[in-house]
Amino acid sequence: MNNLSTPNVSQKFIETLILIHNNFYRQTKLPIPLNQFGALMVIFTEESVSITDISHILNISKQQMTTVIDKLVCNGMVQKAPDPHDRRRSVITLTPAGQKILDDQNERVRQLFNQHIQQLNEDETAQLSDSILTFNQLLEKMFIN
Repeated sequence: MNNLSTPNVSQKFIETLILIHNNFYRQTKLPIPLNQFGALMVIFTEESVSITDISHILNISKQQMTTVIDKLVCNGMVQKAPDPHDRRRSVITLTPAGQKILDDQNERVRQLFNQHIQQLNEDETAQLSDSILTFNQLLEKMFIN
């Protein structure tokens, strides 16, 4: 198999995810429990989401997710509203406080990135920037239906 085989590329992708997690996300302390933060991320990325949807995406039981969402509601980070298309379902949305948690975490990661990018010279920084842009464009292309 050559160096560009699918298993090789997918292994490099996993290695990239681990590097990002270990060097950025693990280095910043989350202000809320991980399961609550994960729920906030799902709510942020999905347009209209129910507790059942979140539990499926995060692979957490609906009962556990209900507890997580109730805590987020009590802390003012999300709100529940009846789904206008299905009375049996509630739609979960971020509040400004929930969005601030995500924005603050992203800012901590950006600051850590900016701190460490100083170790690269100008050419390396440009190369990294181009590589990230290409990486993002190719990932988006992979998921165009």
